[in-house]
Amino acid sequence: MSDVDPPVGASRSPRTPRSKPKHAKPVAKSRRAFQGIAIVVVIAVLAVAGAVGYGWYRYSQIGHAALSLDSPSGSVQNILIVGSDSRAAVDRSDPDSSAFLNAPGADNAGQRSDTIMVARVDPKARTVDLLSFPRDLWIPIAPSGSAERINTAFADGTDVRDGAQRLIDTIKANFGISINHYVQINFKSFKGVVEAVGGVPMYFDKAVRDTNSGLYQYDLGCVSLDGEQGLAYARSRHLEYLNSKKQWVDDPTGDLGRINRQTYFLRTVLDRAQQKFGSFDVKAINGILSSTADNLILDNGFSVNQLVSLARSFKGFAGEQIQSHALPVYPDMTSGGASILRLDPLVAEDILNVFRGLPAGTVLPSSVTLGVSGATGVSGQSTAVISRLGSLGYHATAAGDIAKQSRTTVRYAPGYRGQADLVARQLAAGADLKEDTSLAKSRTPVILVVGADYTDALDQPTAPTTTVAPTTTTIAGKPQSSSSTTSTTVPPRAGEVTELVGVLAGKPPAGTVCN
Repeated sequence: MSDVDPPVGASRSPRTPRSKPKHAKPVAKSRRAFQGIAIVVVIAVLAVAGAVGYGWYRYSQIGHAALSLDSPSGSVQNILIVGSDSRAAVDRSDPDSSAFLNAPGADNAGQRSDTIMVARVDPKARTVDLLSFPRDLWIPIAPSGSAERINTAFADGTDVRDGAQRLIDTIKANFGISINHYVQINFKSFKGVVEAVGGVPMYFDKAVRDTNSGLYQYDLGCVSLDGEQGLAYARSRHLEYLNSKKQWVDDPTGDLGRINRQTYFLRTVLDRAQQKFGSFDVKAINGILSSTADNLILDNGFSVNQLVSLARSFKGFAGEQIQSHALPVYPDMTSGGASILRLDPLVAEDILNVFRGLPAGTVLPSSVTLGVSGATGVSGQSTAVISRLGSLGYHATAAGDIAKQSRTTVRYAPGYRGQADLVARQLAAGADLKEDTSLAKSRTPVILVVGADYTDALDQPTAPTTTVAPTTTTIAGKPQSSSSTTSTTVPPRAGEVTELVGVLAGKPPAGTVCN
């Protein structure tokens, strides 16, 4: 089966049940991107290697891209980490080249982002927060604003720089997150990193497989994954496990489950790397550097001095100190029948605020999706308002004109008072707020009714006069703060939220340590 995405508008073919082979051999793999672990490992290794002058040599082998990025306001930095599945680096003489070059659609696949992560690194607090973006997340893509899967932002670039910049701009526009540095790495580095740290120990309490990625793990207990199986594990989106009745059962979480497994894998690799270069294992250091340097791209501003300084701040940093956050999303279909994921903006707000460096409860224009309804009696007034709010970062669309009214009003669905309040404070003449339960199932939970008193929108909203209470949602019958980092799915346009954490194959039970 090809791993190339079906075109938007085309439905995905259903997967047929498969029986367990007695002694399945790993199939040729159309391997994709090296996951987000690379940057953590590379930074740490450069810190050690730089102390002996070796880091400068390897740094010269790294590719660089001129990108438009935000300057950090202090020592805290947001690093966008992208795994590319480009075949450009594949040599046809490589014994495994057919797995990349002969796959259906590979000739026209170009590059796509298999993994998209933002790492918020705080050297003073010695914390790393990770935010993963599901590849099927459906959002407006910069600069056109046309909705597509997020991974197409990277694919649409005519070259590395263009694709990277498009993705950076798309993330900034949709989520209000500043990007200070950029790291891109391809699939060729993954195997070398895993093998350089001596394999990655994982725990399996049941047999698992993924015939799409080539994962075949039938041994139970602690197993050391080599480069091949480590890659298959980290990119598994169609995981199956063997139940007590000897039946293969699908993990229904797909990409969301993969994100959870990747995070655990990242932590384990980091701990293994610390063990190796913490003892100045020169062979391991050289193995990691040589496996990543010529397959790595950094922004021009990410100098070796910055890498070394950053890494020294995290000397002795353990994988368990990484805090992982998953965007709350729910499955949906496009009008053409393509499977996608949509963001639950209400629950996502405070997760995004962690990466914005803002207090909980803060709402940004980029988080507000609203309809604009004209009630001024002036033809074209609502169009002008939509354009003005769009220039300020709001996602505004036409909601139809109604009869003239004197006062501007912002109607909002239950739970969206904070978004409505921001819209009202953005208007020079203000607006009245009115909760409207009929908007509970609407994709535009906020409606601005432009009355005759409307004059203009302010460049900056006025300060809030009251504190808006943090919103909550319900997960498995229990109220959860909007700052929850649980990966959830939400039935389309419904209020109930159902938790799906995926099969976290590889994590040992309490009291068990895999070395």
